[in-house]
Amino acid sequence: MAWERDWTPRHWTGFTLIAASLMLVTPLWNVWAPAMPDYPAHLASFALIEQGVFHHGAAGGNAFYHLQWNFVPNLASEILVPLLARLTGVIVATKLFLTAALFLWILGPGAIHRALYGRVGIAPLFGSFFAYNANFIWGFFNYYFAAGLSFAIFAAWIATSEERRAKRVSGSSGPAKATNAASLGERPGRLLGFALAITALYFCHIFAAASLLLMLASFELAQNFRLDNRDLPALGRRALRVALLYVPAALAFVLLKPRSTGEGGVEFNLADTMLDRFQSLMQHAFDTSDYVLTAILFGGLALALILRKARLHPAMWGVLAVLLVGALGAPEWALGGWAVHLRLPAVFGAMLFASAELRMPPPARASLAVLALTMIAGNAILLTQNWLGYDLVYRQFQASLEEIPRGSRLLTVLDGNAIGGRSDQPYWHMAEFAVPERGVFTPLLFTTKGQHVVQWNQPYARYAAASAQQGSPPDVDELNDLARGALDANAEMREGLPYLDHFQCHFDIAVVVHLGGKRTPAPSMLRLRQDGSFFSFYDILPDRSCRQ
Repeated sequence: MAWERDWTPRHWTGFTLIAASLMLVTPLWNVWAPAMPDYPAHLASFALIEQGVFHHGAAGGNAFYHLQWNFVPNLASEILVPLLARLTGVIVATKLFLTAALFLWILGPGAIHRALYGRVGIAPLFGSFFAYNANFIWGFFNYYFAAGLSFAIFAAWIATSEERRAKRVSGSSGPAKATNAASLGERPGRLLGFALAITALYFCHIFAAASLLLMLASFELAQNFRLDNRDLPALGRRALRVALLYVPAALAFVLLKPRSTGEGGVEFNLADTMLDRFQSLMQHAFDTSDYVLTAILFGGLALALILRKARLHPAMWGVLAVLLVGALGAPEWALGGWAVHLRLPAVFGAMLFASAELRMPPPARASLAVLALTMIAGNAILLTQNWLGYDLVYRQFQASLEEIPRGSRLLTVLDGNAIGGRSDQPYWHMAEFAVPERGVFTPLLFTTKGQHVVQWNQPYARYAAASAQQGSPPDVDELNDLARGALDANAEMREGLPYLDHFQCHFDIAVVVHLGGKRTPAPSMLRLRQDGSFFSFYDILPDRSCRQ
C-alpha cells in the first residue's frame, strides 16, 4: 500500500532506538542481582525506606538505623523505588528504575536529535553504545537516572524554543529568523514548567542539574551567534531565561541543602584519571572497557565529517565543546562525592551522536542500523554472561544468610592475596544483602550525613564509614594493625579506616572474600564459622582491650 511505503522510511529509525533499549535492558532481568558494586547497598537502603515506619527510632524495625528525610540533592531512587516497591517488591522495583534510566539514556539523545532535525536519523543509535558506561556499571543509580532525565529535559527545551515555535508559525522549512522568535515572546508557562523540571532534576542528583545548566547555557549562546547576530540585548534575554530556570534549585542548594559530613575539597588528579575517563565511556562488564569499539565510533564519525558524509548541528558546537572540556577536566572528588571525573565522558559521547546527521542513501543507513543493532545485542549478551557469573556468588551468599544471627554486626574483609588481579569492587557491598533479611549492621551502607536518607543510630555511627573516602573494605593483612589501634601503620589505613579502630570490640562476624584463591592465614581474632567456595564467615573474638 502507498501509505505503508511512505510510513516505513519515515519512522523506521525511531524503532531502532526502541529495539536497542529492549536489548540493553535484558541483562537486568536475567539475573537476581546485577554485579554493580553499589547495587547491594542501594537495595538495602530501599528495603529500609520501603519498610519506612518508625519503630522506636528504627527504620523498619532494624535497631541500627533510622530514616532522616532532608532536602538532599541525591534522591531519585530513594523516592521512586520504595514507592514502586509497595506494588512490586524491592527487587523488581529496583530493576524497573534501572530500566527507565536505560531507556532515558537511549531515547533521550534520540529526542534531542529529533528536536534538532525534525526527524530521527540513525546517528543516535550509535549513541546507544554509551548507555553501558561506568556510571551504570558501578551502580551510580541517582546520577545515571538523572543524567538520562537531563537528556529528556534538554530535548524538550529545544523542541519548545521560540525559534522552533516561530518556524512552525511561519511554516518555513529553513532556520527560523530571530525577528520571528522575538515577535512571539517567551511564554511564562514554559519557563515555569522547565523551572519545576530542573528543580526535580536537582533533587534527583545535583551533578546532573549542573551539567544540564552547562548544556542550556552553551546552547543559548550558540543560538545567539546563529540567529541573533551576536546581539548583546538578545544574549542577555537568553541568559536571563536560563538563570530563571535555576532560581528554585539555587535557593534549595543555599537554604535547604543539609550540611554533609562527607563534604571535602576538590581534587582533580588529571594525570592519574585520564585513562579512567576514556575507559568510562563504554563498558560491557565491570572493569572491562571496549577500547576498540569506542575508537571505531569516534574515528568513523570523524572520517564521515571530513568526507562530508555527516555534519554536526551548528547549534550544538558550544554544547559539545563544554561537555568535552568537562569530560577531560572535571575533578575526581567534589562535594564529598567520588568519581565526578566519570560523570561527563559518556554524556559527551551520547550528545555527540545526538548532534550528528549522517548523509547517506537509505540502503547504507539500513545496513549501518543492522550492524549497530547486532553489536548492541552482542554487548547485552556479554554483560549478561558476566553478571550471571557474579549472580552465582551472590545467590550462594544469600542462601547462606541463615548462618548469620539476626542483629549481628557484619564486617566485609578482602583477602587481596587470594583475589589476586581480579576485580574485588563487586564484593565490597555484598554483606549489605543481609541488612533487610537479617537486620544486621554493616559499616559500608550508604549513610553519609547530609547525602543519604538512611542514618545510623548511636553509638553505631562511630563504627561506620562517614564518607566516600572511607567506602572500601579492609584487607585481611590490615586486621592486626586495626585490632591494636595502630592506624598510623600507613596513611591509607589512617584516612580510610578510622572507624575500624579496635574493630574486634564492635563487630561480631567477618565476611572474608577470597574468591577461591590461596588464602592468607586468618589472624588470631578470627575463628572460622562457615567455609565457603568464594567467601567465608568468621566469628570475631573480642580481646582484653575491649573491657577497657
